[in-house]
Amino acid sequence: MRIIAAGAVVILHYSDYFKDLPIGRFMVARTWHFNLFVDLFFVVSGFVIARQYFGRVDDAASIGRFLWRRLARIYPLHLATLAFYVALAGALHFGAARTDNPARYPLSDLPAQFLLLHAFIGERLTFNFPSWSLSAEMFCYLLFPLVALIAQRRKEALVALVVLAALANSLWASAAGTAPWADWINQGGAFRALPAFNLGVACYLFRDRIARWPAMPGALAASLAAFIVLGSLLPTMTALLAIYAIAILAIQVDCAGRETLLSRLGFDRWSALTYSCYMLHIPVATVVITLGSRLLSLSEHERLILAPVAIIVLAFASVVSLRTFETPLRRYLTEVYDRRALKHVPSPAISRQEST
Repeated sequence: MRIIAAGAVVILHYSDYFKDLPIGRFMVARTWHFNLFVDLFFVVSGFVIARQYFGRVDDAASIGRFLWRRLARIYPLHLATLAFYVALAGALHFGAARTDNPARYPLSDLPAQFLLLHAFIGERLTFNFPSWSLSAEMFCYLLFPLVALIAQRRKEALVALVVLAALANSLWASAAGTAPWADWINQGGAFRALPAFNLGVACYLFRDRIARWPAMPGALAASLAAFIVLGSLLPTMTALLAIYAIAILAIQVDCAGRETLLSRLGFDRWSALTYSCYMLHIPVATVVITLGSRLLSLSEHERLILAPVAIIVLAFASVVSLRTFETPLRRYLTEVYDRRALKHVPSPAISRQEST
């Protein structure tokens, strides 16, 4: 589900590069709802994080280890893509490059980007703009130990947290006159993520009940296909509920251990590339579609050929990034943290001496 969601986001964003052409306008109009696949990420993330860490973040040391591991996973590639756009902003400043959208590179937004606060106080969609969801994820990670503590005492409270978070978002959107909260990104995106993430945690806690739900063969693939084809016809909040339902269906077949059309087709073999694909697709589009069309002096129609080229480059870049950059650096950072943590843990012999 994660790699499908990432692919859908890529299609949406790449379609936007050709919105001046009829085919681009057609695609954007019929794929706007693909942005809600990010909310599927949040649900799946809540489920996976709860499966890995529930019951294991109950003191300062374990919470610190958990948060460091999450940072080690998401921050290096975020920093690398941010550095790419900062370098591009420098080239624009010194006249070595040009852009039709200079507002995308405000230096004033860099502190929020560095601190992963741009889902709260981001000026607009800037730099590598899909990274807003990392800020939202980090907010959920910070709250997870508290959520887990509440759930350990009464897991039914997680359902209430999902409802209360969604209700609070709805009330604020109504009172402040904002867009529907399913559209919140740079300002409020963190609160958009919270109901979905908590829903994933709740699904983990109630996984045994969910696994016993009546089997509905083909329901996941059918609902996913229906959403992809017809989701643009739905109101935003209805489309969001549809995404939540699809995520729950995916969790249900996973908990029940049943095969689906997606698992038989082997989509899971690509799941490790999800984050790389998601974070690199805009930088790749910047280089291949934007800069490439200028260097080759392509017309609007001719530059369409760069769309499949960008997808091929993205696939290659994602594999290289995962294998040679993200994974080695994540392991290194994890080992460094663990070594430092062990230095502060007294050996059993020292502990016995101190006790006597």
